[in-house]
Formats: sequence, structure tokens, C-alpha cells
Amino acid sequence: MWRTRHLAIINLLQSLQLHLICLQEFWLNEQSFIKLYESNLSSKYSSYYVQRTHDHDDGLAIFVDRNHFKFINQEDLLLNDIGNRVGLLLHLEYKGKALLVINIHLTFPHNAFDRHLRLTQIKKFLDMIHEYQMKNNLLSDKCSIILCGDFNSSWDNDPVYQLIEKQFRSSYLIVNKNEPKVTHLTHRREELGVDFIFYQSNIFQPITSELIPRGCDVHKWNDTIGWTLSDHRAILTTFQLEENQEKMDL
Repeated sequence: MWRTRHLAIINLLQSLQLHLICLQEFWLNEQSFIKLYESNLSSKYSSYYVQRTHDHDDGLAIFVDRNHFKFINQEDLLLNDIGNRVGLLLHLEYKGKALLVINIHLTFPHNAFDRHLRLTQIKKFLDMIHEYQMKNNLLSDKCSIILCGDFNSSWDNDPVYQLIEKQFRSSYLIVNKNEPKVTHLTHRREELGVDFIFYQSNIFQPITSELIPRGCDVHKWNDTIGWTLSDHRAILTTFQLEENQEKMDL
């Protein structure tokens, strides 16, 4: 059953012709799961993973189009005791420009403790990103950053979102003037907008940003599209390198 669903997800990803793919809840304890993705994507994409600490089955994945990016380094951002959450940082070059791509997945805020934990997690992730920049002399304006993932809370009155927007901009918000109201149907049957692609750059600008599946109702989960591949909707953003109009799809 899972194979059929994930083959459909892979086919969708291939049809979108993306340059970068960031996935959360990627099952790294199951080799057949990893092989399914790699066997279908490896002709175009290099794959990078980090598994959650303390034997959790899932983790994060980033697939990078080798024709567009030069891989420099991978840095695993391990929080260990802070909810066993991880981040995956890739240091890439695009058209000779430094680019950091970070994929994260924060704790679901079941209660006040978890809400505090989420804030601690994002503070630590931001510190680790800054430390990597300092260590690799990437603090200049020429280093662009993309920070994306499942942030597990709506943007409205969220301290995590408010902290991030002090340093980054939401690509969807910049393009559409509003965040999507619903990108996730939670295990509590709550309809929330929890998925974001943030960026920090003086040379890349988002020119389109949309939800996948295309045509879905951004205000509610149950619509005429009938999306069944995931309990999340993906965000697809196209960035443009301003100096030569080159486009990058994430």
C-alpha cells in the first residue's frame, strides 16, 4: 500500500521538474523505501539524508538536481535532547553563488511544554545556521539561505514564525500577499497552514509560489481536488536570480 502511494508522490515530483526537493517524515529505517525514491530519482538528483536521533525511524531528505547545483558540504543539525529533532543543511553553489538550503521539522505543539520546545528548537537551528556561516566565511550578502519544512503550527500569533520573520521572508507571503490558511490536516483533524519556504537573499527573489496540488482551496482541506497522497500539501516556489533571470524551482 505504501509503495503505491509513494510511487504516485514520486511521479508527481518528477512531473513538476523541480531543481530542489525537500521532504520531511522520510522513513530512513526502511531500505526499500529509500531505494524506491533513489531508483526513480537518481538519474537526475543527488540525495542527502539525516535521521532523527535516538533510533527514530524518520528523518529528512533533500534531492538536488545535479545539472543546476554544485554540492559543497552537508551539515547535520542534531538537537538530540530537544525533542530528537534534526535539520539538514546543504551548502551548495548555484551559478557560482553560495546557497544554504535547510530542511527542518519541528515538534507538534500538543501542549504548553511542546510549544516552548518548538521555540527552543528554532532558536537552536538558527544559531547552528549562523555558526555554520561564521565557520565557512559565509556571512557576506552573497550567501543566500532557503529555510523550509514542516513547522507544525499556523503562522498566526506563532512565536516561532515571528522569530523567523525577523531574519527571513516567506516566499509564499511575498508572492501572494497572504500565507495559505491550510497546508495540513493534523491527527486531530485540525486544518492548519504549517508548511513554509523562507528565504534570505539579496540576489534571489521568488516570482511564483503555490500549493500542490494545483487548484486546491487554500482556505480549507476538503475541496473538489480530493488530495489523498499526503496529509500535507506541498509548497512550490520559483526563485529568480536577478542578475541573469535564471530560475530555480523548489
